[in-house]
Amino acid sequence: MTQILPLPSTLFSTSSTPTSVAAPTSTTTGSTGPSTSSSGLGSLTSNDFLQLLVTQLTNQDPSNPVNPTQMIAQTATLTMVQDLQSLQQSVAQMQQAQALTQASSLISQQVTYQDSSGSTQSGQVSSVSVGSSGPLLNIGGAQVPLSSVMQIS
Repeated sequence: MTQILPLPSTLFSTSSTPTSVAAPTSTTTGSTGPSTSSSGLGSLTSNDFLQLLVTQLTNQDPSNPVNPTQMIAQTATLTMVQDLQSLQQSVAQMQQAQALTQASSLISQQVTYQDSSGSTQSGQVSSVSVGSSGPLLNIGGAQVPLSSVMQIS
């Protein structure tokens, strides 16, 4: 049976709000990377996981050291978390590229869109630019988000 040790309060010093952390068990689950949640295991990054592992090794009971099998499982979990974060970044980049390709295919097309006031407008797409929220279509001088397009003629 694994002995669970209390974590030092300074472990998550980068956060201004306290974060609750569940103690690891012999069954490990992966995380999909950073999330907007402020509590639970879903908010742990690979760096946090590594800090937990080092803290566990530093504070372990010398008369009952960590099982080597558990150490290998924890290291494998760390690698898996890092790989999942890399995969998440790749998928996000692929989604951005797909949206830009989709927007550029609308150049010279007549589209109907909803403007910022909620009115339905139509016009021809003359160019595409990339904004902080994604591709923007230039329609008659207006910058229209791709998500506002309702119909393509």
